[in-house]
Amino acid sequence: MRPERKIFVRTAQDGRKNEQGMVMVVVLLLVAVLVVLGTTGIITVTTDMKISSNYRESQKALYDAEAGAQQVIATLRTTPNYPTSAGSPTTVNLTVPSGFNFSSSVQLTYVANNLYRFQITGNAANNASKTLEVHITRNPLYPATADGAVAMYGGGPQVQFKTGGGGDLNIDGYDYPIPANPSCNGNACRTASSPATAVPGLYTPSLTPTVNGDAGSHLGGSTGSTPQVGRGSNTEADWQAFVSMILADPSLYQSTLGTRAAPAVTVVPGGSTLNGSANGAGIIIVQDSGEFHMAGNSCFEGLVILLGNGTLTSTGTSIVYGSTVTINHASKLVDVNGTTDLYYSSAALANLQNISSLNPVKMASWRDVQ
Repeated sequence: MRPERKIFVRTAQDGRKNEQGMVMVVVLLLVAVLVVLGTTGIITVTTDMKISSNYRESQKALYDAEAGAQQVIATLRTTPNYPTSAGSPTTVNLTVPSGFNFSSSVQLTYVANNLYRFQITGNAANNASKTLEVHITRNPLYPATADGAVAMYGGGPQVQFKTGGGGDLNIDGYDYPIPANPSCNGNACRTASSPATAVPGLYTPSLTPTVNGDAGSHLGGSTGSTPQVGRGSNTEADWQAFVSMILADPSLYQSTLGTRAAPAVTVVPGGSTLNGSANGAGIIIVQDSGEFHMAGNSCFEGLVILLGNGTLTSTGTSIVYGSTVTINHASKLVDVNGTTDLYYSSAALANLQNISSLNPVKMASWRDVQ
């Protein structure tokens, strides 16, 4: 017998069933791919949003830190508080305006002459913060150094000392500290000079001054009892430019004396007299034919600038700590035959930095340290 053959016939309906199964598989694969792509897209968008948010808050922290740096400068302009050495920083307290978030105080560090450094931090959301290290400079508008306890830049310089020995030096270029008590009186205002630092007692840029009396007993400084002629740091033109700048702007000066805590520029007009019966500090400009009269046992700390025939006189025992400058004269007599003593003091001159209008503060540089 022949084997029985079975014949299978595929109908169109069977083919359609197989095709429908393949379509289902493809659809499922596409759905899976779309789910993966969608999830990846969501994750990417979410990550980008977080990065964007963090960057935005980081920038806000930076802007706040920059605002804080400007606040430090503004505070120093109105309330000077500068360190004098690298190991003694000062604290600058800040007012943080509404809507800002930065340090409420900074430590101001001395770097070099008229150069200072501080760090300030700005904060924002997402724990964002930026710390800036800022260097600032001050550029005094007045000549920053003294050529002598008395520096005479005009023509015909003359000094009248006491005759005979005995008594204190009347003009001394050795460095005197300022009195511990700014309200001192009489002998309590006297301090002892330091032999470590000194300038000439009497300085002229080119003309040898006429010296009367006993200079050997009453003139001291880096050149002893001999006046220093030439080799100074300033010129008469420097002082003239400074005085002209002050007189051109009444907002820079006043008619009364400043104090050690609040030194000021005082102008004595020509033909008038300012009686200084109390201690003062800052810069006094005595115009031609004006007079600064130190009454009683007072002392002044800073710069005394005599123009033309402007004079410095005293009754009682008076001391000027700092430097006395004369300019704009064809002939000039500084008379210390009485009871006025003119002593160089770096501390008194350093306090001039607290006259904020004459010490503009500027940002020199900054860098991000966080």
